[in-house]
Amino acid sequence: MDATVEERQLFDHVTCNMSSTLDRVTVPGALALDVIDQAEHEVERLDQLKASRMKDIAFKRQTELEDIYAQAHIAIDTSAARDRILSVIDSSMFEPSELLADMENQILKAKEEASSRKDILEKVDRWMLACEEESWLEDYSR
Repeated sequence: MDATVEERQLFDHVTCNMSSTLDRVTVPGALALDVIDQAEHEVERLDQLKASRMKDIAFKRQTELEDIYAQAHIAIDTSAARDRILSVIDSSMFEPSELLADMENQILKAKEEASSRKDILEKVDRWMLACEEESWLEDYSR
């Protein structure tokens, strides 16, 4: 993520020890309780950061989806969709790639639906403009 080199170096020994067997850990204090606690706190912090970033990305995708639906004049329940995103991310039992892939599929379907409605929406827009023009002409002729 956005960890600096110094922040990563603080935990280099932990990541090296994770892949080693117990008899290969030779640095004194490498398995000390305070080192393990620090590593646990760092993992928790990174998990929170990851969840926060996932929420940002998911909400940007949701906003994109809502914009597509709005342009196609399709009504959706935006608050329910956002609540679902929050519950999925907060459950911590989700795969970020699956969530984003699902949202991409929804966006593709929305674009297809909007494309299928394009001709009808253009005709409705022309009709509404003609009605406005007719109304203006009636007002002008009075």
